[in-house]
Amino acid sequence: MQQILEQLKSPLPSAPPHRRLSAAQWRTLATIADTIIPSISLHRTGTPDDNKSLILSPQTHEIALRELRDISSADQAPDALIEAYLAEPISSCPGFEDAVQRLYTLYMDDDQRKGLSFLLTALDTRAGALLFTGTTTPLHTLSIKRRLEIVKGWQDAYIPAYNTIFRSVSVLGKLYWPRVSTTLGRLLSFPHTPLNHNFGEAYPFSFVQFPPPQFEKRDLPDMIEADIVIVGSGCGGAVVASVLAQAGLSVIVADKSYYWPPQYLPMSEMNGLANLFANGGITASDDSAMSVLAGSCWGGGGTVNWSASLQLQGFVRQGWAQKGLPYFTSAAFQNDMDVVCEAMGVSTAHVEHNVTNQKLLEGARRLGMNAKTVPQNTGGETHSCGYCTLGCGSCGKKGPTESWLPSAAKAGAQFVEGFEVDHVIFSDTLDDHGDRIATGVQGIWTSRDSNSGTSGGDRYKRKVILKARHSVIISSGTLGTPLILHRSGIKNSHVGAHLRLHPVITLGAVFDTDVRPWEGSILTSVVNDYENLDGHGHGVKLEATNMIPSLWMPGLAWYDPLQYKISCAKMRRSVGYISLARDTGEGRVYADASDSHRARIAYTVSKKDRAHIAIGLEGLAKIMHVSGAREIFISLPTVPPFVRSEDSSSDLNDSAFQDWLKTHIRPLQSGKMPASAQFASAHQMGTARMGTSASNSVVSPEGRVWGTMGLYVADASNFPSASGVNPMITNMAISHGIARGIRDRWGVESGKGEQRARL
Repeated sequence: MQQILEQLKSPLPSAPPHRRLSAAQWRTLATIADTIIPSISLHRTGTPDDNKSLILSPQTHEIALRELRDISSADQAPDALIEAYLAEPISSCPGFEDAVQRLYTLYMDDDQRKGLSFLLTALDTRAGALLFTGTTTPLHTLSIKRRLEIVKGWQDAYIPAYNTIFRSVSVLGKLYWPRVSTTLGRLLSFPHTPLNHNFGEAYPFSFVQFPPPQFEKRDLPDMIEADIVIVGSGCGGAVVASVLAQAGLSVIVADKSYYWPPQYLPMSEMNGLANLFANGGITASDDSAMSVLAGSCWGGGGTVNWSASLQLQGFVRQGWAQKGLPYFTSAAFQNDMDVVCEAMGVSTAHVEHNVTNQKLLEGARRLGMNAKTVPQNTGGETHSCGYCTLGCGSCGKKGPTESWLPSAAKAGAQFVEGFEVDHVIFSDTLDDHGDRIATGVQGIWTSRDSNSGTSGGDRYKRKVILKARHSVIISSGTLGTPLILHRSGIKNSHVGAHLRLHPVITLGAVFDTDVRPWEGSILTSVVNDYENLDGHGHGVKLEATNMIPSLWMPGLAWYDPLQYKISCAKMRRSVGYISLARDTGEGRVYADASDSHRARIAYTVSKKDRAHIAIGLEGLAKIMHVSGAREIFISLPTVPPFVRSEDSSSDLNDSAFQDWLKTHIRPLQSGKMPASAQFASAHQMGTARMGTSASNSVVSPEGRVWGTMGLYVADASNFPSASGVNPMITNMAISHGIARGIRDRWGVESGKGEQRARL
């Protein structure tokens, strides 16, 4: 066991040498990163080469020291630590180059890789430098002052291509510095694991293993068979597995990702994002304006979400029913929601609000807003862990790995990890209705290494077929499911279309005393006043957000290096929130041209949704102002923060605050936002949506893929539109309903299946 633990301290895949950035390209990229996060030298330390360090004047030096001393008490952050923090350039941080090389070789698609490679190469030539910098001097030879002028020019340019360049290069520094810095965690006094953390007792999952390939059989696939094959172990697939296994059907659950027991959780920020999320924790839209965070591990999004367990609102249910889906206003759907909530112990009992959630609740109450406690899937017990997005080692969060998957295992389900499905297999014959009959899936299984990790060089692959006697259920998520359907030859224009993302922009507030926002439960409060701004069920919810540094800091606005480093240091006194839109606009998911297993995202936040988000930001700003915030800021670089003066009040009618709202926030409510606006999403829905026919949807009201028999979709991709709430409960409830239908058709023990599924 100790050997495995040692292996998993750094379970990161290596970048293939033949695809790495060249030495010259890396030099240019490191130069750009050091322009975003440079060494900032204090005046009294002398004047080093200004190509390497940003030199502060005596006056600025004293202001920076004073502000950083005020943020941190002297015993926690003496001047020596403050100076080291300011002087740290990102390129000097251990692991930064390896992290970027992994991003470049493993997680970027071909277009992104080619675009970055072209930019880095061009910036090292006279002609390219002239195009992108206005000078014929290679970027890495310019002074840092001149480089800052160039980068800010990209940020503020009217030409969208330059805005995209800024977003792409600035995110590298903002994304990785919190993960690799040797000084930031010490300055914040941020513990990399929760205080007073205890490992929970996990279910002892067993996974099917395939032998190393033999020479004479290397091209022959291994094959196992069951009544039901489920592709994906997340919120949808886990529920289906439990219901059908308990109905007496033999079930196989296969997932391309791997299981990490509690003793490995929560992972470090670097390892967690690489091992628990799709694409290393960063999937960007084609225009780089949207960053999508999607779980990819055993248990799927239910392993990395924040325990929020909200049921679907009545007006959304009615809207879906009006689309010809009466199930959503039926007692059956309500029962499905209640069943999944009961199975995970969803309640508001024993919820303890941390400072972030307390301020949202209390500030909203002062303004007469509708703020509520968010139910948690924590078995009715207190669960004060702010690190759950990196895996819940306490097992206090009763997600798929603590509830549905163990119940499926106890009923005889088999599990396969590390199995990436290529396509669904269909029979050579059609059914009586002329539909294709699904009989299984085919793909590639990849073993763990000899230390039971996933980064060793001695892993091997096997071709595998999972045969299904009755049904195949695709539960690979909104990004993965449409790609599998496409590779399987499903000819339906709605596959991959109608992508909804619940786009968000963040708002932060700084207080006069320490908050330590990473402590306590993540999301236990919500404000609902703005959820129906258009009268048709579209608007925003105001919620607390995760406050792990590597997830919070990339969203902070960047104006200049000193401002950004000071903003990051203020995190210990900060709280963070999101204005989350139920989007009216939509995008699509499609396969990369050179890799049919890599999801590409085309999505632009609509003008209406931008306006709604901005209205929510004003609501959050008012809540924070009456709560006594010293500083309020949003993640848009064109909007300066509001800083309350020492002698001003937190009254809502404060003239300075009202002027800030009028000048900087309300103009955004027209729906116009700067080209540099960066949005984020942790909820993906709708790319295999449910409907009444193949002309308007991908799956039937029963979850069956149109034109097939025995092929179903059970995940958030089948949502008819955006849910407007954290999608876990809706996903599980719909999947429970789909599983009931399959059970009633094939279940051996149908009479007791429903009763046992409630447990």
